Order: sequence, then C-alpha cells, then structure tokens
Amino acid sequence: MFRIHPFAAFRPIAAKSAEISCEPGMRLSLQEAASKVEAFPNSWLQVVRADVRKILSEPEAGTRLFERMKSEKWICQDAQPQMYVYRQARMGKKNLALIAAMEMSATIFSSLLRFQKSDDEAERQTWLRDEALMAHAEIPVLAYEQHEELSDFIHSVTNERPLAHFVGKDGATHTVWSCTDTARAAELVAQVNTLVNLSGDEMFAHATHAGNTATMLRAVALTHIGRVIVRASRILVTGGQPALLAESLREFQDSAAAQIPDNGGDPPAGFFDTYIAVCNSPNQTAATGGGSWTRRRLPPIKPDVSLVGNWDRTRVERTIINPWIKVCESTHKTEIHSMNSVIRLEQLTQFVDSGEAQAAFVFAIPSMDDLLEIARANALSKASGRDNIPHHALTFSPAIPSGLFIQSIG
Repeated sequence: MFRIHPFAAFRPIAAKSAEISCEPGMRLSLQEAASKVEAFPNSWLQVVRADVRKILSEPEAGTRLFERMKSEKWICQDAQPQMYVYRQARMGKKNLALIAAMEMSATIFSSLLRFQKSDDEAERQTWLRDEALMAHAEIPVLAYEQHEELSDFIHSVTNERPLAHFVGKDGATHTVWSCTDTARAAELVAQVNTLVNLSGDEMFAHATHAGNTATMLRAVALTHIGRVIVRASRILVTGGQPALLAESLREFQDSAAAQIPDNGGDPPAGFFDTYIAVCNSPNQTAATGGGSWTRRRLPPIKPDVSLVGNWDRTRVERTIINPWIKVCESTHKTEIHSMNSVIRLEQLTQFVDSGEAQAAFVFAIPSMDDLLEIARANALSKASGRDNIPHHALTFSPAIPSGLFIQSIG
C-alpha cells in the first residue's frame, strides 16, 4: 500500500551538522527561536520559521542561507539516490526512523490516521517557503504499528559506519546511516497496513496547494509507533477577566487538590494543573503578582460524546474555558493558545506573571492507545474535521531536526 523510493538528499556535511540542524517546526517559542538565530546565525531556524524572518525584517533570509550553504559546501547533495536510517538518543531513550521518499497521492492522504487538524496558515507558509527554496525543508514523521521485521531491518542498518554523528543544540545525539538495501526496505514498508501522521502540516500543505490528484514524492520518516514518546498538552488563555476564570475553576477543586511546586511535573491521569496570577477584583482585566500552580480533578466524562470531546483537554475547554470566554467575549478579546510541550513550566509561569496571559493549563500525558482510538474514530467519522484534536495540542518524539535532510523538489 505504501510505496517508498530512494532520493538524493541535501545534507549538512558531518562537521557542520550540529551547527545547521535545529529544533523542527514550532518546537520553540518565537522568542527562543529568535535568540537561537542570533546566537547561531547558520541555524536552519531562519529557513523554517517565517515568524523569525519577519522579526528580522528579512523575508528572503531563509532562501539566501540555503543558497550560501550550498555554494560554500556546508550542505552537499548525495551523488546517488538512497534511503537513510536516523537515530535520536535523548536521556537514555533511543528512537529509530527510516528516511525515504514516499509516493504522495489522494490514496495515501485518505489512508493516513490523523490525531490533529492542520493549521491553514501554517500550511500556506510551508508551501511558500518550500516553493522559494525549491526543496522540502522539513521531514514529516509517520508511525507504523507493530511490524517486527521492518523494525529489525531498520535496526540492522545501525551496524554500519554512520554518515554523521553529533550532539545537537537540542541536547540529543543524532546519527545518520546510509540504507543500501533499498529494495528490501521498500518491500517491508509495502506490507504495512496503517500509518499514523505525527507531524502533518508539511505534507498536507502540498496536498492542498499542489492538488492531490498527481502523485509526487515526499521525503518522510517512518518509525515504529511503540517507540514514539507522547508529551503532555499545554495551553495559555489570554484576555478576559481572570477573577471570573478563577471562580469557575474553584468548582473543580476537591479534597485531593493541592498547591504544587513549579517543578511538579505533568499531572497524573484524571487531573489537570492550572496557574493563575493574583486578581484583586472580579472586574480586573490583568493579573497582579505571582500565583501558584494548583492541581484539580478533571470534569466528569459525558456519555454519548465523541472520544475527542471526552479527551482531557477538550473536557476542560468545554466545561471551563469556553463558557468563560463566552461571558467575556462581549468586552474582551479572548483566545486559547496551544503551547508546545517543550515550553517549561517556568516559562508558562512567566507568561502569566507578566500579564501576557491570564492562565496556563497543563494536562496529563495521553496514552498512545487512546490517541490511536481517537485517530481511528476520526477516520471513520464524516465530521472528522470537527473532531480532530486541536492543532499543536500534542508533541511527539522523535522529531527529525530541521536541516538534517532536505529534499529537492522536481
């Protein structure tokens, strides 16, 4: 069902891999991304982040960097098409992925399981960036369910001499090998029945803007779903009256709820954590002074509601946040912001203490089994676009560093 092919990748030379490669996509806040570009001017971040180019007032910065890297031989294209095996090691955990060009058409897009809806503006920016570069700048990650022979094959490639091996600025160790037995790799991937889309804006941008009737090759990473690490969902809410939100939240404190330290970690199943700065009056529109993290029990599950509707984060939004927004929307602009889970609790606290946000929420880490159940329900539902998990609500590891593999278009 899923056909893959070798491709001639642009890759940083081994000595420059750590300097060029960076956290993929939206893994960093804008402030963090901008500071990293300032500290590491050759970082691929200014290629993949339109918002960074905007604050630099250099809309063409990414294209110029790519062309300079090629002319100075910091990035070279492999002479022959091939496939690759990529390994990421972080905090004692290792993840393996097969990197290959996959045939993209209407058939595969209808076959993928998806957790989260796409972001139209992110898709548009992805398309504009890649069109300017004449290359796919990032590698989407697809996970496959249990296939021991394919997993064993990918692992066997790591016995060979690597093409690159380095510690990145993200603190992880990254290793790349050439996969020479491409026929065997293609044969095993063709046996896979289900692929789950973990990072899809890069893929769906091209389905939307190029039309999904013509088959095209798109470099992707294939990893065993059992090795995928899921991180917790985190959000900020801005605008509105924080005192009214605090009043609504008090209804969900129970005898087990207690204040927790800033480094309390993600909440266990059945609970969610909130941080609201001190409010002195119900009509106050900005917080004054530091608050504290509080752990509360989740609202109850409602029968006859979709799996997504009863997902932890969705229950809190439906029961607490959305009603609060409705009360405030006549006088204040209110918004929900999905925050990538690499944003630390201390940073969430600073957003609220500074007045940029009224409250921060952190939810328990969902199980992959629960997410697969949601993805399958979405695939079967005619209203799947409405039922998908919100964009950026979840973070998955491994994520392939941006700039490590670049695929030429055409």
